[in-house]
Amino acid sequence: MNKAFNNQFNPARLKEARLLRGYSITDLAAELDISRQAISQFELGDSVPKLETILNLMSVLNFPRSYFFKPKNEQLIGNTFFRASSKLTKKIKDIQIQKSIYGYEIYNYLSQFVEFPTLNLPKYQYDLGWNKYNIEHLANRLREYWGLGDKPISNMVNLLERNGIIVFSVDTESKAVVDAFYQHRSDRPFIFLGNDKPSAFRRQLDAAHELGHALMHQHVEEWDSLTKEEQKLIEEQAFYFASCFLLPKEAFTKTVTSLSLDHFIDLKTYWRVSAAAMIYRAREIGLMEENRYTSIQKQISMKKMRKSEPLDDMYAVPQPIVMNKAIQTILKHKVKRPEDIILDLSLPQDQIEQLCNLEKGTLNRIDAEPTIKLL
Repeated sequence: MNKAFNNQFNPARLKEARLLRGYSITDLAAELDISRQAISQFELGDSVPKLETILNLMSVLNFPRSYFFKPKNEQLIGNTFFRASSKLTKKIKDIQIQKSIYGYEIYNYLSQFVEFPTLNLPKYQYDLGWNKYNIEHLANRLREYWGLGDKPISNMVNLLERNGIIVFSVDTESKAVVDAFYQHRSDRPFIFLGNDKPSAFRRQLDAAHELGHALMHQHVEEWDSLTKEEQKLIEEQAFYFASCFLLPKEAFTKTVTSLSLDHFIDLKTYWRVSAAAMIYRAREIGLMEENRYTSIQKQISMKKMRKSEPLDDMYAVPQPIVMNKAIQTILKHKVKRPEDIILDLSLPQDQIEQLCNLEKGTLNRIDAEPTIKLL
């Protein structure tokens, strides 16, 4: 057993595993054929499950035994900003929060062996609040800071990772209820992008949207304590930042030579942004009057382009690579074997592979050669 672990059952770990797998206490009790009160007592630490029950928990929740005996390390988690529809439920939210907790545990573990890119974000603060003018200014300043000029950004995910932001691509089990979410951890922003919308153009916007939160809303008070109007305003600010950052005003204006829907679809290949986002931007900067905007929105609805646009299937969805490379580097140099990584983390293989964007089964490999300790 890992020396960091002990023989004491950790009730907090049971609750985490239950939430990740989407079980209520009642549902889990039914699966295990025990009382609801028993599960509650296990999670409160009032009683300890017998060996047979632990084995059943391992089977139902698909977690290794060592996980339930793993100490709970408190994580400093900043506010969580969900880019989600009104259909977001507590169950879906809890699943994603748990994934973020495991994402940080994996990142923290890998940091022992590899050096992640240094965080490279400027610090901007507007005491009078974020209005459209200073959001546009922020977007332009960041482009200048990162040396982007006014050219299109072909891969937002890669851009974020190069500048020290940790990005995950996750299955949200929500049928596109959750597009993405952002958290600020102890030393850097963490962005989680949902896999439910297979569009490179939409992922560009999702990534830029979460970047906006990282720059503007790090110190916002607890999300759930905000009013609906305040939450809506914060989301609008992040969306406007994404629009400004991906489509710089002067450069974008020069490329808009027609206000037809077909023209904006054609522009997707240059700006790597959805037609819907460009149409919104065109209205915001005064290139498109309201009546034209309303007309083109009707066309989008008639052509059933709300969920999928032309050209969406022609470009691969940008994927994060930093966590993947960290794992592959450790395996390549035999710092750890696949089974060592699973044992050390005591997390389900499916979660490690998903959060590190590894091909399914990557950690199945058995390496017979001894490991080499580099640190």
